[in-house]
Amino acid sequence: MGPHFAIGDTCFSFAEDVKVYNPLDGKEIIARDNEKSILRKTNIEEAYTQCHTDITLPYDGLEFISIITKDGETLNIIENGRFVVQGTEELNKPFEMNI
Repeated sequence: MGPHFAIGDTCFSFAEDVKVYNPLDGKEIIARDNEKSILRKTNIEEAYTQCHTDITLPYDGLEFISIITKDGETLNIIENGRFVVQGTEELNKPFEMNI
């Protein structure tokens, strides 16, 4: 288990407007669009690349994932496989469970 990155078209190509639910908790998956796929509403030819690559990284193997803000500040999102941004504590709870 770990962060999932999709490169190219979304996981929901040509179906971004269809409601999709997480089979584990029944919650709707709401992040189905990106800046390219949303173009389908105005110019479908620019919305899709016809290519999709998934990359999943195991949390235990991540020393850190960081971002660089528009002001040039570096902020860690994940450190030592755990979320560290204030307000993301809930995301670490599954790591404490023996599943």
